[in-house]
Amino acid sequence: MTAAAPERENVLKEIRTAVRHMAVYGLGNILVRVLGFLMIPFYTHYFTPEDVGILEILDLSMSLFALILNMGMTPALLRAYAAAESAEDKRKVISTACLFAAGTGLLTFLLGLACLHPATGLLFGSKVPAWYVLLSFSSLVLSYMANPARTYLRALDKAATFSILDTAGTLVLLVLNIVFIAWFKMGIVGVLLSSVLVGGIQFALLSGWAFYRAGFHFVRHQMRRMLRFGAPLVFANLGLFVLNFSDRFFLQHLRSLEAVGIYALGYKFGYMMNAMVVQPFFVMWQSRMYNVYAQPDHIKIYQQIFAFYSLGLIYAGLAMSLFSPETVRIMVEPRFAASQDVIPVVVLSYIFYGLSYYAQLGMFLTERTKVIGIIGAASAVLNVVLNYFLIGYFGMMGAAFATLLSFGFLCGVSYWRSQVILRIPLGLERMAAALVIAVALYFGCRRFTQPSTVIAVFAKLAILAAYPVVLWKSRILHPSAAATLSLAIGLVTAVGRRLLGLRVPEAISQ
Repeated sequence: MTAAAPERENVLKEIRTAVRHMAVYGLGNILVRVLGFLMIPFYTHYFTPEDVGILEILDLSMSLFALILNMGMTPALLRAYAAAESAEDKRKVISTACLFAAGTGLLTFLLGLACLHPATGLLFGSKVPAWYVLLSFSSLVLSYMANPARTYLRALDKAATFSILDTAGTLVLLVLNIVFIAWFKMGIVGVLLSSVLVGGIQFALLSGWAFYRAGFHFVRHQMRRMLRFGAPLVFANLGLFVLNFSDRFFLQHLRSLEAVGIYALGYKFGYMMNAMVVQPFFVMWQSRMYNVYAQPDHIKIYQQIFAFYSLGLIYAGLAMSLFSPETVRIMVEPRFAASQDVIPVVVLSYIFYGLSYYAQLGMFLTERTKVIGIIGAASAVLNVVLNYFLIGYFGMMGAAFATLLSFGFLCGVSYWRSQVILRIPLGLERMAAALVIAVALYFGCRRFTQPSTVIAVFAKLAILAAYPVVLWKSRILHPSAAATLSLAIGLVTAVGRRLLGLRVPEAISQ
């Protein structure tokens, strides 16, 4: 065994841990998204594009308010929990956060009631009843109050429990949607009421469990510490909201609610990239990055996790983009068919988004969250300007390209500033080459029109099979990452041979 072999095995061990955690969170997230994805034909059957547009504006408005209300508490709570020196201190951190969320949530709800009618008029004028907004706002507050208990599950590494609760909640939500919409003919109200009921159940169960386990404690200095860490991230989160969703508001005012509904549906397909790959990684990486930093060979671990994560992002994005036309034809009503055009652009946007979070590594490790907030705000300003001009001229495609350019800016500036603060070279140029190859394959496939859907599907499957081979032959992976990958493939092969009762070569078994 060479001197580099133990180091590769240590790197592989850390990668395996990261993949295991990501897989558990990802499986739950995928199940949740798949359940929602399968409901698209149901919604497009019962709702008009204008109905979808109303729900989209409600959802986005509440999401925007939630970003301000949460005050970056999720990463702040995870950081404070990891830094606590004893089990008792950790419980006090959790209890403090839960009590703070319960108190501020109740106060927010009372203030919201006073502003209900003006807020409804601002969002929709006289087109939408105020109690639509009330139901949506109630669901938001319940979710906010339950968030510290949900984060507690992540801090305890109860990934399976976290995923099961999310999946069960989504399943109940969708069943209620079907009952309220198809049986009771409640329309939009059925969707909103379902969210309130599920949110109330989750808040009662999760908060009751958290207080039972952590007790009732409120430690002021811990709360101040969490607010100091999380408050600058509000600006970053607001920036991300603008990048993700401000285009809907521009489409509403520069085009129509119908355009919002069609664009939002296409965006949901592209957003699956975020839900199935990016978010599971985020959930795992928010706490795991600090554990890796404590290891002596952390730079190599960071580099190789980045390489494999980036390639996974690009490969998933290529698959989603190639099969987007077939997916839309199968899943949605013909009146929403135009939504397929924006999907590949949105997918590419979320590849940049996924890379940007990893690119902020140095800023998180040094607790320079203010810089993250500034970059997020600058990206948001750029996005607003791009939305105004591009949507005015190009409609939905202008919105998609405004998102792409803004996420590209976020990724590039985040990597630059992070490297200035704490230099951890990640091999970005290699991943850029891999992305260029994927984009070239996608456009090459689009250029040739296939005579039948079956032939088109097989051609696209061939492209997906060829992509990893092209990357391997072109030596895109750094030699150290390639060696780790070869070791991982050898170990997986050895496990498979053992399961099949075949002889395992001695070099691999060792």
